This record gives sequence, structure tokens and C-alpha cells, in this order.
Amino acid sequence: MEYSTPAFSEDTRATLDLYVKLLKTWQKNINLIGNSTLEHIWERHIIDSAQLFKLLPKEVKGSFVYDVGSGGGFPGVVLSLMGRQDIVLCEANKKKCLFLEEARQKLGINVIVDNIRAEKLPISNGNTVLARAVAPLKKLIKISLPMLNNNGIAIFPKGKNWKTELNFAQKYFYIEYDLVKSITSSDSYIIIIKKAEKKIEKK
Repeated sequence: MEYSTPAFSEDTRATLDLYVKLLKTWQKNINLIGNSTLEHIWERHIIDSAQLFKLLPKEVKGSFVYDVGSGGGFPGVVLSLMGRQDIVLCEANKKKCLFLEEARQKLGINVIVDNIRAEKLPISNGNTVLARAVAPLKKLIKISLPMLNNNGIAIFPKGKNWKTELNFAQKYFYIEYDLVKSITSSDSYIIIIKKAEKKIEKK
């Protein structure tokens, strides 16, 4: 599966520009993104996050999209600016949460900022779990399974080692998944976990 480059309205583009300026200001004191990616922030972070928008299921009242390890707000803030109203930015680092809270206020987006570890999030009320550059796939599946409702999915963008991570995770889980080719890197894929069940370990 492949998707075209996301199109932003003028208003969204302007707000994204404000977001980038705010992030660069905070980046001087807090490591929100890799410094080597600052010059290419639109491609490496904004567009890379925005491409997930079309992969999200419809919003469901009382159910949430959890952006685990949100950090600088990728992909959650970008997806909120594109119109999602159901995103929870989950971040264990208090300083990063301060940034996310300021971004929420200054950009006027409808998100929840939660200073929490993913393992402590509510059980079974997740419509979707997102995680970008947070942990290996096996760990992400283990974290996300309790959070998702019966129809919930997990969306994990992965780099050039995606196949190795997937093969390793399949040793521990039965996985039903889709692959979507990333538009920002020829080596990268987005892994959409539709169902996963832990395998019984042999004694």
C-alpha cells in the first residue's frame, strides 16, 4: 500500500509553521528531536507524521488515539492540527510534557497531555495506539495490546530494520498486519497491527 504526500490547508500550514518555531525554541534547552534532523524537520517529522492521518480509523466517542512516547509531539500534535479531536499525548518526561502543554495552548488544539508511562494507561479504551521512534516492535505490541479495544489497531512507523523487528516480534506473537510504504523514506514502512495474540511459551 502507498499514499501520496499529505496536502495541508493554508491555515494548517501556518499553524504548523508556528509549531516548528516553538519546537526549535524549546529544542535549545530540551532534546525534543535529534539535532541532526532540525534542518529537515518538515520531511523527517511533519510529513512523516502527517502520512499517518489517512490510516487512522474513524473517531469513536469515548475512545482515544494514544500517542505513546509523544516527545516533541510527533505524530500526535501534527494529526491534531489536521483535524483529529481524540488524541492523547502520552509522555513520561515532565519537561517534554511542559512543551506539549504549551504547544496545546498556543496552537489551540484539542488534545490531552498526559504525563504518564504507557504501561499505566487505561485498559481497553484505545481506538488506536501510535508510537514513532519509541521502542522495538515486540515491546510496542506488548505495551499496546492491553490499551486497545476489540476493534482497535496499532500504527507503528518503522525504519530500514522494520523486517528484522517484525520477524523477531512474530516469534512471540501471532500478528495480523498490513504494511504501508513510507512516503519519506524508501527503506521505511508503516506497520499496522490489526490483531496480535501472545504465543504460549514452550517449557
